[in-house]
Amino acid sequence: MKTYIHLKPSLQEFVVCAFLGGGRTVTAADTFGKLIKPWLQLPPKNYDAKIPTAKNIFEFELPNYNDKNTLYNFYISPKGERYIAVMLNEIFLQQMFLHLDRFVKNNSLIKDTILDYCYSYNISFKNINYESLKKSYYRYRKNKKKSSRFVPQLSPRKKRSKYTKNN
Repeated sequence: MKTYIHLKPSLQEFVVCAFLGGGRTVTAADTFGKLIKPWLQLPPKNYDAKIPTAKNIFEFELPNYNDKNTLYNFYISPKGERYIAVMLNEIFLQQMFLHLDRFVKNNSLIKDTILDYCYSYNISFKNINYESLKKSYYRYRKNKKKSSRFVPQLSPRKKRSKYTKNN
């Protein structure tokens, strides 16, 4: 059975490469399947089951639902679609930030490293906005430096005096 959600083209490419192994069949064992499972529900009574056509429609297959009686039995609400899109975007950005932290030593390598990251997930360069990814990375680094200031230092363990009681 085919199901559809709205996702940016870059996130569609990321999901197919990172979570679905190049295909579009979702199982309960993969990360994308675990992400969408709580949002699968029966469609509302006024649901129009026609196939949507747009650039940002991500079509995927749910296995074992090919029976004509169960066709179009699963639906993801608009609220669920927004949640899934936000979570996938966060996963994409966090993995990219980790990749950049590992390979960027100075600012001159950021563009090459972002393009390398996108290439490793088969994300076409026409679907990404390099400037916004770079700005997101700079914000991440700035917040990371700020947050590390507030980690409390552990005080050294006090030595016990031989005169104190052991409880």
